Amino acid sequence: MDTLTSRKPVEAVIAAMGSTTARRPDLIKRGLTDWDLQRAVAEGRVRRLARSVYGLPDAAAFDVLLATNQAQLGCFSRAEKMGLWVLNTPRIPHVAVIHGRPVPGCKVHRFKGRLTLWDVLRHCVQCGTEVEALCVVESALVKKKCTMSQLRRVFDKRRDAAMRRILDKVDPQSQSIAETCGRYFLREAGFNVQGQAAVRGMGHLDLLVEGILGVETDGEKHHNSALAWAEDLRRLNVLTIQDVPTLHIKASDAMYHPDAMVELVRNALRALENRRR
Repeated sequence: MDTLTSRKPVEAVIAAMGSTTARRPDLIKRGLTDWDLQRAVAEGRVRRLARSVYGLPDAAAFDVLLATNQAQLGCFSRAEKMGLWVLNTPRIPHVAVIHGRPVPGCKVHRFKGRLTLWDVLRHCVQCGTEVEALCVVESALVKKKCTMSQLRRVFDKRRDAAMRRILDKVDPQSQSIAETCGRYFLREAGFNVQGQAAVRGMGHLDLLVEGILGVETDGEKHHNSALAWAEDLRRLNVLTIQDVPTLHIKASDAMYHPDAMVELVRNALRALENRRR
């Protein structure tokens, strides 16, 4: 088979890259030639959007914006696309560019090269609040995208002090972003908090506060089936038998209304202390 027929069509190569646009150097690296690109444009299979920028006929407007501005999705926007836990979706997309010039409708981070997971995590720590960064970093561990030893090794530079503070707060056993936020805000309020605390016969509590009060952070979509409802009842009964009083807090409160959650926990602990005197 000759090379002209064995090479993938330009449009197939672009689609395989996970976008609707691509830059010439990236296409050349994947075995295409300028002749391939010229022929694809002439036949209407791809469009030449700008110098060294090509796109599918139905290229998404945002992909075109990124390609024509030599930008790539970055920071929290990239983390969200990677499936990591993003507490607050950015109001406008965050992008990384080498040139530092403004990109219309985007927040620009200056960066040279192709973004790796480490770059995305570093940008999130630099750009967001501590809890926002914690959610992203912790989820990278939970989702097995990296290990703690890798994170410790990569972020050992002087400039990474903020990341190391985040790593000291990470719990790779966390089961959800709501649990991560709940643990963070309760610890910030001064409580002793254990994540994924084992209870005999039940499994694990999301959080155990001061060794006596359970906290479950309940999200609606994970508790709205017959099977989930039955499991919730079983867990509640075991907690009662084991004498582990437990608060059920909406996931949205743990994430976005921490003061209400902290006050509820404080009142529950006070009631338990009064009862045991």
